[in-house]
Amino acid sequence: MDLNIEHPVPIVENISHDEFRSIYQNPQKPVILRGLWKDYPATSKWTIDYFKKEMGNIMVGVYDAGTEKADRSTKAAPLKMKFGDYLDAITSGPSDLRLFLFNILKHKPELRKDFDYPPITSMYLKQLPFMFFGGKDSVVRMHQDMDFANVFLTQLKGKKLVVLFSPKYSRFLYRYPFNVHSSVDVEHPDFHKYPALRFVQGQTCILEPGDTLFMPSGYWHYIKYLEGGYAINQRALSPHPAHWFRGFYNVAVLSNLDDLMRSMMGESWYQYKLGQTYARANNAMSHLSTS
Repeated sequence: MDLNIEHPVPIVENISHDEFRSIYQNPQKPVILRGLWKDYPATSKWTIDYFKKEMGNIMVGVYDAGTEKADRSTKAAPLKMKFGDYLDAITSGPSDLRLFLFNILKHKPELRKDFDYPPITSMYLKQLPFMFFGGKDSVVRMHQDMDFANVFLTQLKGKKLVVLFSPKYSRFLYRYPFNVHSSVDVEHPDFHKYPALRFVQGQTCILEPGDTLFMPSGYWHYIKYLEGGYAINQRALSPHPAHWFRGFYNVAVLSNLDDLMRSMMGESWYQYKLGQTYARANNAMSHLSTS
């Protein structure tokens, strides 16, 4: 049995600011904005060869699948390597090496001239244009973004599979308390272990170079790189202030409390959280059966 993720993310071109706001931004619905970056030099200038020539010797922090923890983010990259060597690794064949939340402007500020913030929204957080890199078959496990921002993810090279779930399904997706992660394997779901998955519905898309995916605040997302490549992420405030406070609370309170309790309780803290994920999912299913 597979997850119910056959619903496609809609694709639009040449949508106006007002149309985007009323159809997608305000009701918080995902959409692919095709060609949103078509006039920016970054789409053609930012190649593998260009990055290797201009930035190949800088050291970057790299993650792989073996360093992930089921119930939390790894806050410090476990591997260090030259950016050029990393680019060679992800373009020469399958690789689970990923580079994320990479602030490319910190290393080369003049690249800011190669792109802008499309006037599709007026709520950008312009200090946070992060990039994400990954090798073919590398996976970004299912999670929510902790800051609960709206996200505009523009694919610059390669293709990737993206699966999205509304935040209304958080309990059915076995979200760990005190953070924004799940152990559910989207491509190989275990319905015996996670029976609440029968009640979720997701959306799927293939992002290609030039596509910008709008991911609303709190949306769960699973990403698999179908080819080695990279994307840039522009964040924006949600139109709903409750999401601002949720993001602040996640970052400033929950994450730190989680770290503190883990340091004090060790494995027993993880077992407590694991028990809570099942209790919440079972409670959510019981409400369905009585409604």
